[in-house]
Amino acid sequence: MKAAVTFSISLLLCAILAFDAEAQHEAVKHSIRFQGVPLQAAIDSLMKWFPESIIYVDDDVKGKTASASCNLCNFDEALGTVLNGTSLTWERMGNQVILKRRESEPQDLSATVAGTITDSLTGEWIAGASVVLQNTSDGEPGIVLHSCPANDFGFFSLPHLAPGSSTLAIRALGYESIVRSVTVTPDGSLYFDFKMMPKDIVMQEVTVEGRRAALTSVEGISRGVYLRSVPTDPNQYVLDGGRIYNPTHFGGVLSTFSPEVLNDVQVVAGGLPPSFGGRLGGFVDLSLRDGSRDRLSGSATVGTLGSTLSLGGPFSENTTFLFSGRRGYPDASMEYLHAGEIPSRQRFTELVGKVTHRLSGSGQVSLSAYFGGDSYTNEVDGIDQTLDNDFSWENGMVDLRWVGIVTPSLFLYASAGYSQYGFDLGHSLFSFASSTPVPGLSSTYGIEDFSLRVQAEDYYDEDHTVRGGAEILHHRIHGTISNFSSQIAPFSLQNFMAWEASVYLQDQWKLLPGLTAEFGARATNFLGDKGTFSGVDPRFSLRASLGEETVVYGSLSGINQFIHPYRNSGIFLLYPSIFWYPSTDSVRPSTSLAFSLGTEKSFSDETYSASVESYYRVTNNLNDFGLDTLTMQAASLNGSILFGTGRIYGLVCTFQKRTGSFTGSISYNLSWSVESFVQVNGGKEFPSPSDRRHEVQVNAKYSLGEHWTLGALCVVATGPSSLIPFRETTAANERATSQVTDAYTVGANASYGEYLDVNGGRLPGFQRLEFTAAYRADLWNVPCRLTLRLLNSYGLLDPFAWNLQRSRDIRSVWNVSLKDPSLVPLYPAIGLSVRF
Repeated sequence: MKAAVTFSISLLLCAILAFDAEAQHEAVKHSIRFQGVPLQAAIDSLMKWFPESIIYVDDDVKGKTASASCNLCNFDEALGTVLNGTSLTWERMGNQVILKRRESEPQDLSATVAGTITDSLTGEWIAGASVVLQNTSDGEPGIVLHSCPANDFGFFSLPHLAPGSSTLAIRALGYESIVRSVTVTPDGSLYFDFKMMPKDIVMQEVTVEGRRAALTSVEGISRGVYLRSVPTDPNQYVLDGGRIYNPTHFGGVLSTFSPEVLNDVQVVAGGLPPSFGGRLGGFVDLSLRDGSRDRLSGSATVGTLGSTLSLGGPFSENTTFLFSGRRGYPDASMEYLHAGEIPSRQRFTELVGKVTHRLSGSGQVSLSAYFGGDSYTNEVDGIDQTLDNDFSWENGMVDLRWVGIVTPSLFLYASAGYSQYGFDLGHSLFSFASSTPVPGLSSTYGIEDFSLRVQAEDYYDEDHTVRGGAEILHHRIHGTISNFSSQIAPFSLQNFMAWEASVYLQDQWKLLPGLTAEFGARATNFLGDKGTFSGVDPRFSLRASLGEETVVYGSLSGINQFIHPYRNSGIFLLYPSIFWYPSTDSVRPSTSLAFSLGTEKSFSDETYSASVESYYRVTNNLNDFGLDTLTMQAASLNGSILFGTGRIYGLVCTFQKRTGSFTGSISYNLSWSVESFVQVNGGKEFPSPSDRRHEVQVNAKYSLGEHWTLGALCVVATGPSSLIPFRETTAANERATSQVTDAYTVGANASYGEYLDVNGGRLPGFQRLEFTAAYRADLWNVPCRLTLRLLNSYGLLDPFAWNLQRSRDIRSVWNVSLKDPSLVPLYPAIGLSVRF
């Protein structure tokens, strides 16, 4: 009873005290006036003026200001006035007041800002343009709300935006920036068609250099591109979505594709996206320009190496065309400049065309076509032998493509294409010391591809851009190769059919500000007459921005290759790919896994840049060829294939000056390239035929005012390391091998003959030197350019410059070695270009 009375009295006293405190709170009133005062200071002032304890988190009030005023208001009124317009609210808990974040109402984030970016003069898409959306504060751009680059077709999409006024900025190198105010409303999305005005910018002319492309089967877009891989043949070339097998022109002195018709070029040696597959090497992705929509325009070039004519213009208001024809004759003038040292006749023809039609809305249909044909004949004289060579190759491609915007955040394109590659080869050997005819070699080969492809890009949200697609390829292969000594096996493949179906998916994920990852995969199924195979290629890359001027990047790429290029040692390394053959139950697909890690840093507002990149690539089930030289020839092509492993690894260091009157770059590549086969060198690794330990490239350009430009290029690569010596293995072939050098043993316990010269055809060192002087002027209001180039013998005198001698191996009918081009002397080449 006593306890109950005591408890009741306590409750009564608490109630009285609480009522008294509330009465005191109500009685205390103050007049307040804050103008731009820090919110934390305003709250602390209220605690001094009123008998209240206010609890808050520093991060909730940090950086916020208060502008409030009231006359003779109590605590509740004063605190409500101070917090008005902020994201904070309050509640009382006992004798304390707790500040907390206001629960925000869900915003409508269904609006999207999308569009396309094109050149205002040519109507071409501007790929890679930077698109940034910022909030607007006091009429000036503020915090970045969303950003993305334009895709290859100039399309961009900024989805899931909150309503309000913002500033949209479009920037691209070589164009005037566009800044526009936009107002996003909850009831719809915005679509823009931005046309950027080109502006003059002094920067380095883009030139991709490499070693002698035609000799290593490493084709290039501009005087040779070396994409590191083992083997070096299977680099992939795509022109406006259509595949081209071997676009190399002899020697690579003239660019593989006319620069007048190219809009964009991407050369990627590692970090391949899932949309590319089927080749162990890198890829070169090229896009053609559209014809001008305003008027007929073009250019013409006449020179001692070749001539070009390009035309482009409108067919109608919505339809344009582009055409370019080129004829190369690099040997014509050289014969007069250096008589007696030009045994070859070389010509090539190149035709490129494109028709583009803009549909209503944002759609577009284009038809692109390419044809390239090369022919080569020469006569090589030895002491008592003459070797006549006659071969040619050609490429053709037609691709029909539709691109369109399905929704403001979904981009789609579809294409259908046809491509073909053919190679015809002939060799005839005449011996003055023998009246017996020597068998010749001849071959005809062709591969045709029919393709269907569809790809979609979904700008899912601010952090994710998803790309996916499917591709179907139908291969048709036919060819024959006759026997020629022991250097190649007879081959016949008539009307071989195969299907290659692929699906791929990739997510570009912004993990953090400045940190972006791309991960995905490509799954392929190959269905041929003699085997069915499947494989999954993982792809991953990571790019981190360490401040505004430093970038660190890395990548991993897995590749399955189901169609293989023929490559052999000795003289056959001098050719482009003679033919491609399919995977079968006895010829399994080749696989490759490549890693790269690098960093790049810019200086002085991106005037200078320095980069270092390391790389490692391993190729399994690598195909090469060797013949049992006791039986002189294999029964079939498959019987002469060797299967092994190849590795290439190294480091590339590059320094560039990008802008200004003087621009240029210097790079150093340190690399190791090795191969291993069970049947060769006892299974131990040996240097690859394409191994180049050291390679230095220097490129410089200097603009002398408005009219004159001077340039220089030097490329030097070391030659082969020492070859593995021949070792005798059986008594049965002692007599046959006593006259053999530079060959390889098939193993210490072999019971059959030696494989002939698998690696004996190592390519020599490479040297290239070139100086250029160009003069620009207007003649009768027509822009003209006169160019003088001084070049060493690389690709000019003879891209296949051979020495013929009797073979030191009695099992081989003939033997040739490659002449190493020297830095000097230099030969002049003149060209005159006009634009109209």
